[in-house]
Amino acid sequence: MKTRAIFVLLLTLTLSCGLMSQPKVFTCIDEKGDKLFTFEAHSVWQYSDGYSMFKTTVLDEPNNQMVWRVGFLDSLGNVAIEPIYDGTYTTYYGFKYGVSWVRRPGEEFYVLINKKGEVISEKSYEKVGSFNDSVCDVYEGYNMGFVDVNGKEVISCKYFGDTWFYDGLVCVCPVESTDELYGFLNKKGEIAIPFKFKQPGHSGFSNGEARVVINGKTCLINTKGEVVFTPVQTNNIDNFCDGLALAYTKPDRTGFGFVNRQNKWVIQPIYDYASEFENGRTVVEKAGKKGVIDTLGRYIIPLKYDEIYGDCGSHGLYWAVIGEESFFFNCDGKVFTSAEDVQHIGGREDEKFHPYRNSREKMGYLNIDGSIFIEAKWENAEAYSEGKAWVY
Repeated sequence: MKTRAIFVLLLTLTLSCGLMSQPKVFTCIDEKGDKLFTFEAHSVWQYSDGYSMFKTTVLDEPNNQMVWRVGFLDSLGNVAIEPIYDGTYTTYYGFKYGVSWVRRPGEEFYVLINKKGEVISEKSYEKVGSFNDSVCDVYEGYNMGFVDVNGKEVISCKYFGDTWFYDGLVCVCPVESTDELYGFLNKKGEIAIPFKFKQPGHSGFSNGEARVVINGKTCLINTKGEVVFTPVQTNNIDNFCDGLALAYTKPDRTGFGFVNRQNKWVIQPIYDYASEFENGRTVVEKAGKKGVIDTLGRYIIPLKYDEIYGDCGSHGLYWAVIGEESFFFNCDGKVFTSAEDVQHIGGREDEKFHPYRNSREKMGYLNIDGSIFIEAKWENAEAYSEGKAWVY
């Protein structure tokens, strides 16, 4: 498992957490740090697909009570969709591919709307996922299917397995399968690779290859279902990244190392934990201490930290912790910033700036090289998205 999910959970500095008793005036800034517009609400979310979700209270006239509702702003800060949607269940809200899931007040099912606020889904669903590769997982009870960006159910709800398509294919198992054999569907719901793999869970393609279990051994297949790599040193491998495949050798899922395409150990299986390489770097753990190595096994960040979060991908930053002390490094293992009084640094997700917080609990932004872009002066500052950021 990559550390990115943990890093985002701990470091992403959002403005959408918690319910505030009074609305705030949020300021949207551009990549120069200049104010674009302000908006008063209780919460706002990062821009996605040109729209920003906001939460506020409105008067429910039949009951004469104030209730939470959600609406959307356009890129100019104008209310594009009025706050008429349920403000309690917002996990799956947010535009992507021109559509967003929402729940109407008093209803227990999600519907898909376009940017005009029009309902376009053929059906409503009690549970939905998020769009990826122009399709989204939806559920009827525990049974999973998929809809496209037009709201059409392109794959019926009769599977379980992976929720995302990779290279146009998704790994699933039919609900009625007594043997629980996995295979792959295309986005038309057609069987691209037969249901023949007996394995403990789903897989997904990466760089044209996916993991499957054949005769108790994890192998790699291509999008035609052909076996392209069979491990020799171990029965358990992950996909190849930066020319190396993560492998573990012990039944308790320890003894991590990395093999090459020639089935040779490039990095010996000496680690208790490791993650896939990303841009030539990965986090490893041994005897309770963590560090970062390169594809030759050399330490970029020493094996001495209690925790290391981040990656050398979209974040381009590592946050290492010893006790209560924090240290920030770039992908070369160098100190990330020489700026004074930097207590926490957030991820940037491929944007230009990192939000940061100082000891006075004020927030600002750092450049990619760690220099200060905007001095810490706000109570809160969200990560940039689509060239904009919310601050207050």
